[in-house]
Amino acid sequence: MAGFLLNRWRRGKRPESQKKPAEPLSDERIMAGDRMNWTKTVVVWDAARRATIAARAEAVIASGGFENNALERRFHVEGLDDQAHSGASLLALTEVIRALDKFERNNDNQP
Repeated sequence: MAGFLLNRWRRGKRPESQKKPAEPLSDERIMAGDRMNWTKTVVVWDAARRATIAARAEAVIASGGFENNALERRFHVEGLDDQAHSGASLLALTEVIRALDKFERNNDNQP
């Protein structure tokens, strides 16, 4: 029985030539990934932490050296974490914070 299942499983695998090639990273895919990542992170923050981090991220965005780059991690936000972030990631962070604040202000989670 195990041999039958193993053979059936092997036959069901597609040859390498038939596999769908990986899609290249586009700006839209990167931004969507950043938004999902920040949503998971920010949703557990209280309003005070969101306001603090939003103000600090916006200060970095407004700085003269800021660039809306997709992948190069070179921008730090004090109090956020110990990592550098890309410009696109920080833009996504501020967008997610604004959206969550608006959601809560409008009481959109009530039946």
